[in-house]
Amino acid sequence: MVDFRQRILSRIKSASNEEEVTDVIEQSIQRLKGRNVHGHIIQRFILGMSKVLSQARIEAISEREECNVDLAIDIFRQLHRP
Repeated sequence: MVDFRQRILSRIKSASNEEEVTDVIEQSIQRLKGRNVHGHIIQRFILGMSKVLSQARIEAISEREECNVDLAIDIFRQLHRP
């Protein structure tokens, strides 16, 4: 799952616009659901992505990367169901 998170993070950082960031996140969730991953594990993925993105924001190289990461953090926070 760590490798999957890193690939998603890389795709989020390199996205060219907000729509692409949203698509990457939606596709990642759908991929997990398509592989019959239990909902609890998907929620753990969402929490893990939030943490990884928070760290990536600190290390953001460009303004675009920072904006993409900020948007992704907001989306994952909305997806998290405590």
